Amino acid sequence: MALLEWFLETSQNELVGLIGGAIFFGSWMLQAWETRLAGKPTVSARFFVLRSIASLLMALEGLRAGSISIFIVMAATLVLMLYNLKSAIKVEARERQLSKD
Repeated sequence: MALLEWFLETSQNELVGLIGGAIFFGSWMLQAWETRLAGKPTVSARFFVLRSIASLLMALEGLRAGSISIFIVMAATLVLMLYNLKSAIKVEARERQLSKD
């Protein structure tokens, strides 16, 4: 019984990190699916949205766990993902405009 209690307590404490990790993995699944549909390597704005959310959650997990190294890496990743998201949104808008013309 003590092992089950430990697992439940640990899982609750690490829930933010677990969700962040699942979203991070999900972003790769999305990228693979979009690449398969396009028939060429593809990275969409949706990929960067998922990566941004995951990076934020993982940075929060780094703070919760008291790991400054995980926090710094994930916070820097968040900044990079937000920059890439901004760029991807611009490209996708430009491509939609060109397809209308």
